[in-house]
Amino acid sequence: MSKNGVLKVAAVTPRVWLADPAKNAAEIIRLAGEAAGEGADIIVFPELCLTGATCGDLLKQPLLQEAARKAAETVAQAVAGLGATVVLGLPVPAEGGFASGAAVIRRGRFVGRDSRFLLVTGDRIPSDLPEDTSLVLHLAAVPEVVTLHAKRKQALAELTYRTGAAYVYCAAGYGESTGDAVYAGPSLVYQKGRLLAEAERFRTESGIVYATLDASAEAVEPAAAPVPPAVNAHPFVPSDPDVLATRCEEILSIQVAGLRTRLEHVGCKTAVLGISGGLDSTLALLVTAATFDSLGKDRKDIIAVTMPGFGTSTRTHSNASDLMAALGVDAREIPIGAAVSQHFSDICHDPENHNVTFENAQARERTQILMDIANDTDGLVVGTGDLSEIALGWCTYNGDHMANYTVNADVPKTLMQAMVRWAAVNRFPEARETLLDIVDTPISPELTPVDEHGNIKQKTEDLVGPYELHDFFLYHLVRHARRPREIRALAVEAFAGKYDEATVDRWLRKFLWRFFSQQFKRSCSPEGPRVGSVCLSPRGAWAAPSDVSASLWVSDLD
Repeated sequence: MSKNGVLKVAAVTPRVWLADPAKNAAEIIRLAGEAAGEGADIIVFPELCLTGATCGDLLKQPLLQEAARKAAETVAQAVAGLGATVVLGLPVPAEGGFASGAAVIRRGRFVGRDSRFLLVTGDRIPSDLPEDTSLVLHLAAVPEVVTLHAKRKQALAELTYRTGAAYVYCAAGYGESTGDAVYAGPSLVYQKGRLLAEAERFRTESGIVYATLDASAEAVEPAAAPVPPAVNAHPFVPSDPDVLATRCEEILSIQVAGLRTRLEHVGCKTAVLGISGGLDSTLALLVTAATFDSLGKDRKDIIAVTMPGFGTSTRTHSNASDLMAALGVDAREIPIGAAVSQHFSDICHDPENHNVTFENAQARERTQILMDIANDTDGLVVGTGDLSEIALGWCTYNGDHMANYTVNADVPKTLMQAMVRWAAVNRFPEARETLLDIVDTPISPELTPVDEHGNIKQKTEDLVGPYELHDFFLYHLVRHARRPREIRALAVEAFAGKYDEATVDRWLRKFLWRFFSQQFKRSCSPEGPRVGSVCLSPRGAWAAPSDVSASLWVSDLD
């Protein structure tokens, strides 16, 4: 604390330019000057802010490390006359390539240690603090996922209440790569259990929050965390309507932030999507519309294409058309029947043989159309596939499996239904009736012919099993690493009265076989924002060989 027992701190989240320390240094200098002008005694910047935290293996490169060191020296010289202590993150050489380091700058000089505070870098909030610790400065770079922010705030409230310390949590935000995650800039200041300052998350510019730390602040007992039920049949979908609404809003914000950053980085004019009238493409279109709204861009630059084929039903075709019209996008219809029939002729495939070739040829034709339209309009193809389909491999390799950026890859089917229903009521009233009917439409890839009345005949859940079971299996296998026999027992308890043990066992075996055998599709999947605790991206979330065998897991059920 200062001599008066009062200290003003600033947590600064700068807009970051990846692997450009000189440009980042200029922004840090500008923001440090602004914070000092507001009377800040200590000015904290996020982890690896001189390079960007998402540079990956580039952080091991001596060239980038040296550029970061020189940029830190530039900052030190520029802030020498501010009268404030500046703390910022940068990579430093270490065994293994690099370590996440921090520079503490006072009066233009680097100091190895400041007795006024404890310095923390990295993802984890400590469970306890050393004695005589009164102030913690935490430089962080943590991907934003649903519920994380609430848990982070609870942890900081409890830690600072118990220890009596003040805690400045300063986290990375806009400009970090959104390849498989979104960085929301969730900076916080707590003292003795009280929240003193909180940054606006998902900002698209630099931001600063201030707090005055006072030794006389009274402690406030933090609220106890809610205890979840022992076995929840739908672990991805909160049962409390208010919690569900908050969850849907937060997921949409993460999806929008990821797509917005990618569109700005690529500098493309349009976003191109295939619209089937089903859940996946519907949510992707809603995310894209919300993204364009946030950018102030005309929705007419969203090119939404419905591509009716041999299995397109009257209901989904109508819903696709009505949705595009309600949202005011550039709606296009390109039937694929003639092109696919020509392709069958070219490869000598009998069109009466409705096998996997018959189905996949349609999916690949649609992807080709979208990619070529994107090329022709300076656009980016937005992928629509969801987490449940990715887990099961229920997608056509290099068909709907592929896109330039995919926004639903971390949203399971059960949660997607809840999100579209929520969006119909709360965010897109102009399309409410259509959205609610889409939620109620049977899930289908619509790749085999419809019945004589134009209705869906190919229903996904008849083929692979109920999505609510698969989402349950996925959650417990990946999130908690439970063995299959334990998952089976939990599912039987959770779905008592709806599915008996034989049914659960049947679909669990199907799930395990598909989950492991389809890893090769996930190994080369497009990038997209992470939104939850279960993620199957091969880039740091779920690492597994494409040739892995499922036999060990399946045998656990015998």
